[in-house]
Amino acid sequence: MVWPLLPVITITGGSKIMTRIRFALSTLTLLAAAPLAAQNVTELYVTPDTLRLEPGQRQGVTVQAFDEAGNAILAVKFRVADSTVARVAANGTVSAGRRGRTTLTVQAGQKTHPVLIVVAGGTPAPAAPVASAAAPVVSAGMGPPPDIAKLVAEPASLTLLPSERASIRITALRADGTADPVPELIWRSLQPGVAALTDSAGTVAGIAAGQAVIQVIASSGATVSVPISVAQTQFALSNDNLLLSPGEADTLRATVPALANRPLAPGNFQWTAEDPTVLEVTAGGVVRALAPGRTDVVVRGFLQERRIPVVVHRRVAHFQVAPRLADRVRIPVQTTREFTLIPQTADSVPIEGVPISWSVSDTSVAGFDPATGVLTARRPGTTTLTFAARGFVPKGWTIDVLPGAIVLSRTRLSLRPGDKTGLIANFVDDQGRTVGLATGLEWVTSNAAVARVTPEGTVEALTPGRATISAQPRGGAPVQAMVMVTGDLLVSSTRGGKYGIYTLVAGSPETFLPVVADSFANSVDAVYSADRTRMLFASDRFGSGNFDIFVADADGRNPVRLTTDPSVDQQPAWTPDGAHVVFVSGRSGARQLYVMKIDGGEVRQLTSLPGGAEQPAVSPDGARVAFTGYPGARDGQTDVYAMPLEGGQAVAVTTTRDRREELPFFFASGELGWVEQRKDKNDPDRVVRQGAATVPALLSSALSLEGVALSRDGARIAWVATRPSEHNRNALEFTFQWRTLASGAETSVRLLPGERITSPAF
Repeated sequence: MVWPLLPVITITGGSKIMTRIRFALSTLTLLAAAPLAAQNVTELYVTPDTLRLEPGQRQGVTVQAFDEAGNAILAVKFRVADSTVARVAANGTVSAGRRGRTTLTVQAGQKTHPVLIVVAGGTPAPAAPVASAAAPVVSAGMGPPPDIAKLVAEPASLTLLPSERASIRITALRADGTADPVPELIWRSLQPGVAALTDSAGTVAGIAAGQAVIQVIASSGATVSVPISVAQTQFALSNDNLLLSPGEADTLRATVPALANRPLAPGNFQWTAEDPTVLEVTAGGVVRALAPGRTDVVVRGFLQERRIPVVVHRRVAHFQVAPRLADRVRIPVQTTREFTLIPQTADSVPIEGVPISWSVSDTSVAGFDPATGVLTARRPGTTTLTFAARGFVPKGWTIDVLPGAIVLSRTRLSLRPGDKTGLIANFVDDQGRTVGLATGLEWVTSNAAVARVTPEGTVEALTPGRATISAQPRGGAPVQAMVMVTGDLLVSSTRGGKYGIYTLVAGSPETFLPVVADSFANSVDAVYSADRTRMLFASDRFGSGNFDIFVADADGRNPVRLTTDPSVDQQPAWTPDGAHVVFVSGRSGARQLYVMKIDGGEVRQLTSLPGGAEQPAVSPDGARVAFTGYPGARDGQTDVYAMPLEGGQAVAVTTTRDRREELPFFFASGELGWVEQRKDKNDPDRVVRQGAATVPALLSSALSLEGVALSRDGARIAWVATRPSEHNRNALEFTFQWRTLASGAETSVRLLPGERITSPAF
């Protein structure tokens, strides 16, 4: 339990103020606590920082000292450097002598705090305002009242942890609103047991959990109050663990998760290493590894303790590299070559995280990306690629860039399991013109479980994943194509806790393969590009509930954020050429359709329906966009609309008022289809085709259709439906299935109990 030192302010005759300090103790037996030598003083607070007195005047200082467990330290010593200028009593009361300056040193344990004493001549200082012991006053002095109409405090309120300090800044305004130099102020804490003033400049310290008010008064009478909330809440650290090698360093940061991860100054904490032979920790939270081993960094502050496990691995003994350092690397111009560098211990154990610096002697000949380990040939010539690590002599490769090049017909392609395609390699000159078919190549796959390649360059996809197909010429570097094997369709599911994106293969419908799925963020609305090498999706990974549009490789790697507006952006749709994205956003109020370039630039609004628009679909020729629109207020009535993608008037395709039409999609022929909701509970939901009233519906369902997708070739349709749960009529059960339209064969996917699924896309 913390026992604060409470100031008692006594007003004496004339203009002299005498302040004396007393210790607020419940019983005198507390004086028999453990001796000072056994207590490690970790916190010492003294106010004010400066005493300005007239000769003969007396004033006290407020002292609060605590050990690492939060216990009050009662043994406090005072001493004055020049006793002719001022003297100090055992209780901290300072008596002014002759004019001059000196220093009062306050000591508790090994902690000291200086207080400047200024004794000036002239008339005695005016009497301070009377204040009770429950509301001590800290004054910046008194003077003629300026023409101040208003005081403004910044910040207007504060939230602190016990023993945390913060500053309040005051701006003075005249009656006309213009700023004025800050006048002499009186600072007062109305609840000093919760929040106390530590100096006359507006520094506030949290004392105990509760609510308090700091009141600031100008001599003109202008007043401002600052609410203070002191909360005993938990702090967290930026790392859960650390992996370092001897000589490496990292910095730990402390934040308050309950206060929007507000950072805390490292000086508020004690930083120690349990085993100082393994690592050292500075007062600023910098951790430096000294020797191999395992230990904990212990962080104490605000009556709390946190531990961070640290592993210091053995030093790097050598590097495993590819290609070999002895080999002269020959690479055709305008091609790339991947370099591998793995630091290892003396017994060949790989070590991650070792800092490596890279350099190219002539960057006009070749460039190198350390993040990917890829060297790109730019023009014919010779250069060197060198790497360096702490404690090692720089080493590297000689690179010969040849004037000719080998190029593949495709460098990036996507296949589904069972698909096959051929890659063609050609020689080109320095103008990029094809000069002949490249023969005598060795074809290699980096991942035979995902895709294999024949000696002639035919690639066969086996299972979802990624593989690199290389064509290796004799005496030269390989050229490569990245192959992504995707599933048959994408869905968003909650089987991982939050909504994540999964791919499914028709031959194994019970297997959900995660593409973008983690416990941190929701990710929905995934859709492949026309060539299936990329995907768009919406995710709230950069803000709670605030979805943005992302583009990534088809397997979820290399995501790039395209929108950063604070409103929700969802339901992206590709244009056929992959150059633009149509999406839904609430940035203008009601949800409307927008279009932007694939790099996130040139955003423009497409729709302005009073009730909003959503669920966009782009026609196969890229000329039109269809969507679900709300013709009026969002009363549940929806129709299908269409409009030119370049902009123009939105035209209602459906205008019925006894049912809803939504979830539009395009057939390969350019015709529209959509979901027609039932009139009443006895009717089915249907998937219909525009202008085909006499043709049976593509799909009828007694359940509520929540999502529909048609494959690009029109051969298959997938849908998500819901029904009330048998055990809880307020809850929904989800179903998911797809059908081959030509044969009518259906595949039903078994979902987990309570699993929710949405946004299917082929």
